[in-house]
Amino acid sequence: MEFNHQSVLAEEVLSFLDKKKSLKIIDATLGLGGHTLNFLKNRENISFIYCFDRDSDAIEIAKKRLEHFNKKIKYINDNFSNIQEHIETKVDYIFADLGISSYQIENDKRGFSFNSDERLDMRMDKNQDLDAHHIINNFSTNDISEILKNYGEERNHKKIANQIGKNREIAEIFSCKQLSDLINRINYKKGKINSSTKSFMALRIAVNNELESLEKFLNNSTKLLKSSGKLMVISFHSLEDRIVKNFMKYLEKDCICPTSKMICDCEKTSELKILTKKPIVAKSAEINQNSRSRSAKLRIGEII
Repeated sequence: MEFNHQSVLAEEVLSFLDKKKSLKIIDATLGLGGHTLNFLKNRENISFIYCFDRDSDAIEIAKKRLEHFNKKIKYINDNFSNIQEHIETKVDYIFADLGISSYQIENDKRGFSFNSDERLDMRMDKNQDLDAHHIINNFSTNDISEILKNYGEERNHKKIANQIGKNREIAEIFSCKQLSDLINRINYKKGKINSSTKSFMALRIAVNNELESLEKFLNNSTKLLKSSGKLMVISFHSLEDRIVKNFMKYLEKDCICPTSKMICDCEKTSELKILTKKPIVAKSAEINQNSRSRSAKLRIGEII
């Protein structure tokens, strides 16, 4: 099966990679390997890349795309939050693209797509037990409402959760299409973006524990970067971007004492310099070619 895979902000990310010294890199979100392929094609000075992904299927696809470079790559099938458990050496760059893989979206059997008649799933790691079907059919309507509100910023979260509760009393909500149709009847406003997008995003985040994993990844990543090493993160929605922005801002501070204190005694020191005071976003040409890039934000910090 072929997938319409385009790596976002590829040129912008590449521009921050050193052209001279030998580099070791962690690609913490391999996906189908687009960014790693771009790195290796354009930087001969890369000595090694550690590639992480929770999805074993995605790794197998990426291996085929990257087969000419496999001597320089180690593939690790695990959540990027666990990078410290697999890598003992320090590296020059750690990169993460937090977007969902085109393989997962376009493969109906993975249960992410609005129009799929397959079972609701949304697991990035197919070995985990919790999936979207279980949440929709077993969680309380209050819990579902909270998920839609907190992770999807869904305005009609209560109405949607209550309708889910009514429908599943009659029969289980089995497929993505069934759920999407239910949500679209409530969010009936027409537009280019599917009306169930926010709810599906919220479910995906809940299923995969994405925000907690991101926070753990960020905390672990700085411990693996050399001095002057760079952390580069592409996010696609405000919840992720806020976590990345606040994390980098905290590391950059050299004092966290209350403003009312006359003398600093917090012993906080600056650990990182933010290189992107405003996030880098896609140019109009890229957005025209790949609409997915319109919401991408790249933030970069350099270890002091």
